[in-house]
Amino acid sequence: MKSFITSLVIAAFIIAGSIFYGMHIDNVSSELMTMNERITHEVEEADFKGAKSAADELQSYFDKKRALLGATDNHETLDKIEINLQELFSYIEGSQRTDALSRCNVLGYLYKHLPRNYKLRFENIL
Repeated sequence: MKSFITSLVIAAFIIAGSIFYGMHIDNVSSELMTMNERITHEVEEADFKGAKSAADELQSYFDKKRALLGATDNHETLDKIEINLQELFSYIEGSQRTDALSRCNVLGYLYKHLPRNYKLRFENIL
């Protein structure tokens, strides 16, 4: 009986941890998407100096969250984000509007799907 109760307590902690991490990853994803939208707006307005500043802020925020994301998230996804960020910086510095907007769209997709595999859903349990 003690082992059954212990198992239930452990299961409750795992579920609670998953819910809290899911909420955290949703917040990080939302913040990254908001920052990316600001960059997109600046590039659309051809304000590459403003876009560079916004991209620097996004890079700083992502770097702060990288350790926690790296501990639990898929490293391939994080690598794709970093690669696309570096390409975005290059396009912004070269004032290449179309290419920079393309990178913003790719990054927006990656940010949106960042929490997809970590939410507590039936398909992720199986």
